[in-house]
Parts: sequence; C-alpha cells; structure tokens
Amino acid sequence: MSTTRWLDTETTSLDSAITLLIDSVAGDDKIANISWDNWNFTKVFEENQLMRLNGRDIKFNMIKCTYDQIGAGERPIEDRTVRKSAFIIVYHNGISINYIIDRNSNAQKMLRKLLSYTGKNEIEKSGYSFSNDFFIWLISKVYVSDNVIESNNNLSYLQLESIKGFRGDIEDLQTQVSATGEAVMNIISTLSFLLESRRLNQIKLELSYAEHENISLILKKESVAIDFKPYQGIFEQESEDCITAKLYLLVYLEILPIIEQEYQSNVVDDIWSKEAYIDFMQNVAKNLTEKITEKITSLSN
Repeated sequence: MSTTRWLDTETTSLDSAITLLIDSVAGDDKIANISWDNWNFTKVFEENQLMRLNGRDIKFNMIKCTYDQIGAGERPIEDRTVRKSAFIIVYHNGISINYIIDRNSNAQKMLRKLLSYTGKNEIEKSGYSFSNDFFIWLISKVYVSDNVIESNNNLSYLQLESIKGFRGDIEDLQTQVSATGEAVMNIISTLSFLLESRRLNQIKLELSYAEHENISLILKKESVAIDFKPYQGIFEQESEDCITAKLYLLVYLEILPIIEQEYQSNVVDDIWSKEAYIDFMQNVAKNLTEKITEKITSLSN
C-alpha cells in the first residue's frame, strides 16, 4: 500500500495527537456517495517509541484502524459495505507532529476526520514529489554503477543496488537493471523502456544503507511504498508492526532526503542535465550496438 506524509499545524503534542486519532469519530452523512462508519482503533505501542534519525530524536507511535466503507444506493446496506483497514504512523520530530498514512488520494480527508478538524490548513502535505527526470536520473546512476551516495554524517553510505522495475505511459517493465555490469538484457531493458515510455511514473528501487542490507522501495510520483518481503537488516527480529513503523520512518527521514539531496546536488553542479541525459541514452545505445556486433562476430566464426 502506498503511503503519504502530512504535517499537523494545529496539534504540537504527540500524546494529544494520539488521543485525537483514537477517540470517537463522527458518523458520515449517509447521503454522500461514500461514507465511513463503525471505526475501531488500536494503539500499537503501549508506550511511545524513540528512534534517532537524521540527527534528531524521533518519538512515535502507530495507530491501526478498521472501518466500514459504505456506498450510496438502494441495495441492502450489507451489499454496499466493505470492511477497510488503515495504519497511521504518528511522530514528533522535535518541532512538529507528522503523520505517515497508507492512503494517497483521500489521506487528508481521513486524517481531518479522525482528528476532528473542521477549520482550514490544519493538515498540510509534507511528502515527496518525484519527477520524470528524477526517475531517469536514478536509472542512470544504477546503470553506470555510479551508485554509492555518502550519507549526511559521512559515517555510512547509501548504495543503489538495482532497479527491479519501472512504469510509464506505454508499458510496465519488470526486467531488472542492475549495477553489476553491461549484460545484454540490462542494456536492452534500459534502452527499450527509455525509448518507448514518454514519462515515468513509478520505479522499484532496491538499496542498502548502514545496517540494512536490502530495502525495497516503490516510488510513485507523490507516494512511497515499501516491499517488506526482501528486507534484510537490523529490524528483522522486530514485530511486523515495529518493522513497518521503523522502516517507514527511516525511509522518510533519512533515506529519501539523502537521495533527493544527491539528485539536487547533481542538477546544481551540472552533473545531471539535459545534455547528461542525452549522453546517457547515447551510451546505452552504443553499448547495445557493441554487444550485438560482438554476438554477430562470434556466430560468424
């Protein structure tokens, strides 16, 4: 499930935010096309948890909820009701209260409802907006094996291991692009997709960072998801909910800022530009031509 992040400009206390999230929720107007009702909440951690991320002490908890989503219409209500679930990671970064929620299009509406906010601008978007150019930059970094990024504290490195798949306007490719050499399929999958797709809108990236040997991210234009199955790292022995909360906090507060700053730095320093993109495309095409020529020569001999 994709997640988005939101800033609370009204509440400044973590305990107050948790209380607001899990108290009673007003029922929806039944004339709406879709209404939410019959909420149940669970506070995952009895005591608020603490992590040190990006030089700050992060206090957090996690709320899990279930609710009925009811569609409008004349059919019996049981035929129009679907039981849904969601999670919210609520944290205080020393300055403000923030929420990571496994919702995208209706995330703000849901948070406002649970927090009983009725004014304006209490909940503001505080996530990431990934561009087509950013996705292509990531693919180029992995393809040419320029895939090691220093972290902010210079004590550990973030390594972009492979691109497991990407999606664009034309088609969805699951062929891997890795930083392990110029295999023919590596070249073909990269070039064919860049030629066929006018605009990238999703990429699946595997990386390693500090004491985490494998983290698999699915980055969409304005949301972030984690594939937990391949995860390897120091959180492995934790409970499922603890892994979910800690990994999303790590990704939002350390990993994505490191990657984004590297991208911005490459753009400002003219390391990545329109010309660099053209050079990258030409390099991929050249590599493919060379591989094809080598293959024809070997077959001829």
